[in-house]
Amino acid sequence: MVIAFTGDPFLAREALLQEARLKGLSRFTEPTPEALAQALAPGLFGGGGAMLDLREVGEAEWKALKPLLESVPEGVPVLLLDPKPSPSRAAFYRNRERRDFPTPKGKDLVRHLENRAKRLGLRLPGGVAQYLASLEGDLEALERELEKLALLSPPLTLEKVEKVVALRPPLTGFDLVRSVLEKDPKEALLRLRRLKEEGEEPLRLLGALSWQFALLARAFFLLRENPRPKEEDLARLEAHLYAARRALEAARRLTEEALKEALDALMEAEKRAKGGKDPWLALEAAVLRLAG
Repeated sequence: MVIAFTGDPFLAREALLQEARLKGLSRFTEPTPEALAQALAPGLFGGGGAMLDLREVGEAEWKALKPLLESVPEGVPVLLLDPKPSPSRAAFYRNRERRDFPTPKGKDLVRHLENRAKRLGLRLPGGVAQYLASLEGDLEALERELEKLALLSPPLTLEKVEKVVALRPPLTGFDLVRSVLEKDPKEALLRLRRLKEEGEEPLRLLGALSWQFALLARAFFLLRENPRPKEEDLARLEAHLYAARRALEAARRLTEEALKEALDALMEAEKRAKGGKDPWLALEAAVLRLAG
């Protein structure tokens, strides 16, 4: 009985180890024909079984293992950890049991983090969960950060989390906005060039900047209407809770004139970019105007 565990490496490995405990398997077998044959052979205390980690197994090694896996007796458990199977291994799994664990994204990732925190006895505020979900890190790295946060004394505030979490937040349009609002043209251009090196499309980034400033405008007028908005009021900003809170913080330092100038600059940059001008030059000009 061969069962392949695919998808997210952290979730797949965790599920495999849970299944292994049920099957009485305690350690991974070296992925060689000799080691696998030995593991599958019946022992003094019953039938054999094996766990194989195929993440570093190449096609030549797989071809050597495949005949043994094709002839595994029905009652003998063989658990395969293979997050990203090659085409040949994926074809092999089509006629066998395959358990796939996609990496959660967006709201699913936030929900995953909240559930993992509960397992650790940690109450994760919504803003903190949103922040953690925005960080550059896989599920295993996020799990280590949750374990670290579980050792902190409550309450778990966003400020406290930002100080202790080791993962890097991704560079986003909001980071560019922050350097613009701080009137730091050198930093703003450095951030813009890094985004360019990472393959960002200029029109997409321009759209993100426009969205961020539109969010700041909504936050600005919400604060004018109610200087101390409650959490339920933040829904009017049409953004995730974490982004809404950051926008409120930034909007408190803005003037209506500065907002109007920023939106005008972005509209002009979009017009230039879509009118046949170099979109990166249009974006750089807008950033320099905003940060100047």
